[in-house]
Amino acid sequence: MYQEIQLKYFHPTLNLGVEDVRNVWLLTDRPIKLTTCIHRGALVFRWPVSGKRVSYKTLKKGLIKKNIILKKYYELLPF
Repeated sequence: MYQEIQLKYFHPTLNLGVEDVRNVWLLTDRPIKLTTCIHRGALVFRWPVSGKRVSYKTLKKGLIKKNIILKKYYELLPF
């Protein structure tokens, strides 16, 4: 089964797609959802392996309005 995710904005230099303020996706061959947290009072998004942070203010500066639809495959539990 597939889950459709509609991204409303795109940041070309960071290769990130924004669904809403809390959901940001790294657009590689397999899309990865970035974790959201607060760092020193600012909303930041963290890469899964390296822990690199990008703040929402930095992300917001380079956004382009672009509709992208992701189809993410998910499996139901076998029982």
